[in-house]
Amino acid sequence: MAATNKSSKQKEEVITARCDSHIKDILHLLSQSENVSMSGVIAKSILEYYQRHFPNQSFCKEEQKLFGRYGSGKGDLSIKRKQYLKEFLGEKHRSS
Repeated sequence: MAATNKSSKQKEEVITARCDSHIKDILHLLSQSENVSMSGVIAKSILEYYQRHFPNQSFCKEEQKLFGRYGSGKGDLSIKRKQYLKEFLGEKHRSS
């Protein structure tokens, strides 16, 4: 089964789903045999279903469209941010 990535910052939400007694028994059996909570079995099952039905997509592709679109190519921005800011502002004020 697919592994679930849990982040300590990720908020868990409660959902309600209906199923017949046969499905509930299977869920309980899987939970016991895998030593995972019923919620864990459901979460893994949904992720596996998604990956099987949408093999060319990932959850991260949508986020990748939003984040990192305008990369500078500089891997040291967190270290040299002040230097780069001074250079940028100096160039901005010199050209006006």
